[in-house]
Amino acid sequence: MAKILVIEDTPEYIEMLSSLLNEYEVYAAKEGKKGILLAETVLPDLILLDINMPLMTGYEVCRRLKLNEKTHAIPVIFLTANDGSDFEEIGFNLGAVDFISKPFHAKVLKARVKTHIALYQLQSHLQEEVNDKTEEVRKLNHEMTYLAASIAELKSKETGQHLRRVAEFCYLLCKFLGHDEAECEKIKMASVLHDIGKVGISDEILNKPSKLDTTEWEMMQSHSLLGHTMLVDSEFALMQLAATIALEHHERWDGKGYPYGKKGEDISLVGRICAVADVFDSLLDRRVYKEPWEEKAVKDYFVMMSGSQFDPDIANILLENFDMFIYTWKSLNRPKDK
Repeated sequence: MAKILVIEDTPEYIEMLSSLLNEYEVYAAKEGKKGILLAETVLPDLILLDINMPLMTGYEVCRRLKLNEKTHAIPVIFLTANDGSDFEEIGFNLGAVDFISKPFHAKVLKARVKTHIALYQLQSHLQEEVNDKTEEVRKLNHEMTYLAASIAELKSKETGQHLRRVAEFCYLLCKFLGHDEAECEKIKMASVLHDIGKVGISDEILNKPSKLDTTEWEMMQSHSLLGHTMLVDSEFALMQLAATIALEHHERWDGKGYPYGKKGEDISLVGRICAVADVFDSLLDRRVYKEPWEEKAVKDYFVMMSGSQFDPDIANILLENFDMFIYTWKSLNRPKDK
């Protein structure tokens, strides 16, 4: 059953409307503040709102309803005994969908109420379908991104879930830096592809257990440029962000990184974030060329390299929340229930 909220200071009109609209679930409030609170709680399909009320006019009630995320889409029909067209212009500018004059004509009232409720419910249904499809596309994009990243990950036998862990650490660092959820989620997804360029590096170099020689090291370093080249021409903003991360996640705060030796804030923020996340995970992880480091050794390394290898602000976020990052690392490495 559709729900209607009546905000009206005259009890007789409330009683009349409740009687005329008895096929609906009717709620009522006799003044504006209570009406707004009731609208937030009930979330009606339609609001019938008197213009001329004490304490708070219908115009002000409508303005507040339209500013409220919970109630802004609910259609509002003004009830008025006013003459002239000025009040209608004001009401429509505030977001009202219709006006009904007092005294009410029963058939007109019912017809307009029925029409606006039907339109609102149709709009709500269509929006739900759009939201469902949008979420489906978002999940598909996530899966495709992880799939692409896994191609590079499979070439390096010891990396395991490195890409997913780095993505989670980038998300956490982004959160601590004060960015909103959408931005943090975007950086998380883009950072999954930070090592995509390794698909162009030979297995012999990627999985060599001993130290790389000069030529091999130069080949290994080229994965940053390869990844950037693979991603940068995409029309999608997420892929362009991933291209920047792929290019810059081995740059250093002191300018001694690669591929271009960028320094300080010349390195993008996402590149600086991923640099911290990538090294944090790599040191804790077992690799073909090294054993995993102890937690204290990892912490000491970041203390020592803050302001040289790493952006000091981002390194300090890691250090100040070190136990939480370690807990997250262990959680992500915990075997999943079968």
